Amino acid sequence: MPCAIVVGSINRDLVLFVDRHPSPGETILGQRMEAFPGGKGANQAVAIARLGGQAHFIGKIGRDAFGLEMRDFLISEGVDVGGVESVDGVATGVALITVDSASENSIIVVSGANGRWKGGLGGLQVNANDIIVCQLEIPLGIVAEAFRMARASGARTVLNPAPFVPIDDAIIGNTDILVLNEIEASQLIGRPVSAVDYRVDFRDLQKKGVKSVIVTLGSEGVQVVEEGVEYRIPGVKVKAVDTTGAGDCFV
Repeated sequence: MPCAIVVGSINRDLVLFVDRHPSPGETILGQRMEAFPGGKGANQAVAIARLGGQAHFIGKIGRDAFGLEMRDFLISEGVDVGGVESVDGVATGVALITVDSASENSIIVVSGANGRWKGGLGGLQVNANDIIVCQLEIPLGIVAEAFRMARASGARTVLNPAPFVPIDDAIIGNTDILVLNEIEASQLIGRPVSAVDYRVDFRDLQKKGVKSVIVTLGSEGVQVVEEGVEYRIPGVKVKAVDTTGAGDCFV
């Protein structure tokens, strides 16, 4: 069975529920706070496992309560955590998330152990029918190394460039499927969302090796550009409870 190897972040999410997001310098009262498992990489691995896929996770946690909770959670969800390493002297990653009455969120991430990758990926074994999934909540050098190993083994690669930072060709050139939202697409292209022409603007990416570009559009579905063809897949309308992790589940 093909394995989805997720190389990515593990966070403990602290979620604050409010009527509205505060303005700079403003103090407001929240409704409640809850703690959830999180991190883009962990979210994606759990979604894969819940869909019946074989998910192998590679990431870092601190030697703290949050780290133990996250490891136990991943195991309970059927994710292989053989590649999850506890790091001394640093806390497990934390995300502070504010969710308003319209279910829209804002997120601040403190990377913690997610930024500590001494020795790189070491003895990672990648097979030709595997899929390597990465995001950008871990060092770019690790993403580049994972994708080099995948390309050398004939495995497919999926990149979710979030949170967005400039990406060099060493990563783009080894990316098969690029999944990003409108804001990330705008940041990647360097123009406002309204001025992005996906078919034209992604042509250079495809010349560099990207086979498919998928732009998520929230309730409007997704825009797909592959092999010079652009098309829209409409979204399924639902009543949103909390959009946190929606993009990760889509990946």
